Amino acid sequence: MSGSRVPPPFSARTLEASLTPSHEARTLSMRLPWQELLAVEDAAKASGKTRSEWLREAVLAHLQKPIRSRKSSPDPMLLTELVGLRQLTLDLFSALASDKYSTQMVQEVAERVERMKEGKADEILRRLDGERVGK
Repeated sequence: MSGSRVPPPFSARTLEASLTPSHEARTLSMRLPWQELLAVEDAAKASGKTRSEWLREAVLAHLQKPIRSRKSSPDPMLLTELVGLRQLTLDLFSALASDKYSTQMVQEVAERVERMKEGKADEILRRLDGERVGK
């Protein structure tokens, strides 16, 4: 579901031409909380542009960005912890089923999971990134 936010008839040439106001321009108005309006004015001033120029360029830049996939990226730290908890649970159930359950064994399993969880989470994130790029 990737692609441009810009409809197909809106070509790069049209984008360039639209950066310059023309006699055919239409007005777009919006309401902003005063804090956001101040932020826009500060950003426009810092770039040496009028508020209208800055907003026009910001909107057009946003339209040129590809549409994000509906599949959102998981938080890497949260994913790492979830992978660790899942592995810990599986290993402890496995140990319970084989009657080799001891406090020392639980500690060893927890330490092993701690060492491997980041690698597993990184592997999952790379796979998800690959799926996103392929779409």
